[in-house]
Amino acid sequence: MRSVLHQFSRLARSAHALFCIALLACVCSAAPASVLVFEQPPNPAGGHSKSAWYPPDGLDGDEYAWESFVLPADTAITEIHWRGCYTNYLSGAGTSPVFNFTVAIYRSIAVGSQPDLGTGGRLVRYYTGNNAGETAAGIAGGVAMYDYAFTLPSPFQATAGTKYWVQIVAHQGLTPTYYWPPDWSFSHATGGNGSHFRYITGSGQYQSIPGDLAFSLWASSSPAVTISASVTPAGAGTVSGAGSYPINSTATLTAAPNTGWGFVNWTEGASQVSTNATYTFSATTNRTLVAHFVPAYTITTFSVPMYGGTVTGAGTYNEGSTVTLTAEPNPGFVFTGWSDGSTDVVHTFPATTDLWITALFENDALSETFDFDTGPVHVSLPVNYSMNGLGVNFTGTAGNYSIQPANSLGFTPAGFGGNCIYPNTVFPADLVADFSQPLTFFSILYTPQELGCDNSATMRVTTYLDGAFVATNTTTVPTPGTWPTGTLVITSAPFNRAVVHYDARPPTCQDWGSIFLADVVTVTRACSPCGSVCDTIDFNNDGLFPDTADIDDFLSVFSGGPCSNDPPAGTGCGDIDFNNDGLFPDTLDIDSLLSVFSGGACL
Repeated sequence: MRSVLHQFSRLARSAHALFCIALLACVCSAAPASVLVFEQPPNPAGGHSKSAWYPPDGLDGDEYAWESFVLPADTAITEIHWRGCYTNYLSGAGTSPVFNFTVAIYRSIAVGSQPDLGTGGRLVRYYTGNNAGETAAGIAGGVAMYDYAFTLPSPFQATAGTKYWVQIVAHQGLTPTYYWPPDWSFSHATGGNGSHFRYITGSGQYQSIPGDLAFSLWASSSPAVTISASVTPAGAGTVSGAGSYPINSTATLTAAPNTGWGFVNWTEGASQVSTNATYTFSATTNRTLVAHFVPAYTITTFSVPMYGGTVTGAGTYNEGSTVTLTAEPNPGFVFTGWSDGSTDVVHTFPATTDLWITALFENDALSETFDFDTGPVHVSLPVNYSMNGLGVNFTGTAGNYSIQPANSLGFTPAGFGGNCIYPNTVFPADLVADFSQPLTFFSILYTPQELGCDNSATMRVTTYLDGAFVATNTTTVPTPGTWPTGTLVITSAPFNRAVVHYDARPPTCQDWGSIFLADVVTVTRACSPCGSVCDTIDFNNDGLFPDTADIDDFLSVFSGGPCSNDPPAGTGCGDIDFNNDGLFPDTLDIDSLLSVFSGGACL
């Protein structure tokens, strides 16, 4: 019996031990993976500040909010939590739910009063891609509140005693019932300095306003490794991202060269580990890395004329590396050489110094360019221009246009210069160009009235020959923004009229007008002015030229009669489309024949 009790007691003690182990394991597994390192808790009394926008273009009522924080020790921030609410009461809170958040951290300006919104001021920016785990969090001040959380893809290394600013911006659509703008708002908090910073897009105002914003910062409680980074030579650049990282987290180091230097690679000991300025890796052990820099030179390129073509390859090159510049003429132009004497379209040379170099272009034999710089300023259309025998009459419909300085907006749009065609009213009007000779190509530089847009208007050009429709084409500015510049082009069968039309507004832009400015019209003739594409003046192919028989035979064939040298008696006459403009029979063929016959140009 004692043996049985002893056995039972031993089993009981074992069971108790197993329970304790299981309980301990349960407690360990429930231990938080993160620890709180900073908090501005929500204000029980409520209050909120809007921080939302309408993608992709925004609205005048959009607002962005920033809140500051300072940590007492160097910390690798791994998570950001925050609280917010919806405020369109009449249409129902949350009827336009958040589908994405921007989460960003900025450095502070020197005096600490606001985030640094200049180049390099934003240190990291992430997109949650969802509503950041939106969870109901009760009522405050009569408004339903929600909690949100986001784990950073890579820990943010915050330096002790440094002031940073966190920005949280909700992405929303329009409220379906009333089409109200985005309404998500940051909840107010306690424990801060009593204010935060905001930007209102419609008024363009940046300001500090009362109210702390509710958010918290978290760091991993897992074991950490140390990632160290330095620069060589000293003063050549800077590195960011070094610090303590939780084991197996993603570490990101970024090397930024100072002026006059270029990044080469990252090394660890004697080994190269990356040639990317941003080096991302899994933090599994302590590492010491070095960012290497060498002197670098800036290669700056220009095109003359600016509208003649483009150059690729400009930028910063490390000392001794090969610079490769490529000149690409626009339609109607040919490349003639570089300002350093090279005539190679693809120009290569070693980087040994800062360099400004120009690609030179000129109109090809068939083309002409009209730039309005010699026209009468402050004069309304119609106006006439002539270039090497090619005449053009510019007119406008509706409110018409006038010739004005290209800087009449207070600045000169990219590619514009001197004078340009300027709208006389805020109402749309077509721009019409009538030419004295048939053309096969037309291009015009334009800029539509658009202010800070993410997309641009559709422009259309339509060509006609003596009133008959020939072809049409549309385009949009490839890089939208504020008064962006684009080129509208068309290549077609011969035409002598081109009509430029504002076809459609930008799809989502809010600040736009259905007007445009224009400059630099380039066209290509259907026939060369120098006779190089005209038929031979030995029209009847008898080997005798110039002689009157060529003219007699041309006129005979032109009027439907025979040619004296037609087969089988001879080799046959030439094409009565003498100037090869695609139009025949017409009097320009006769005029061209007579002109070339007497030693002049083809018309």
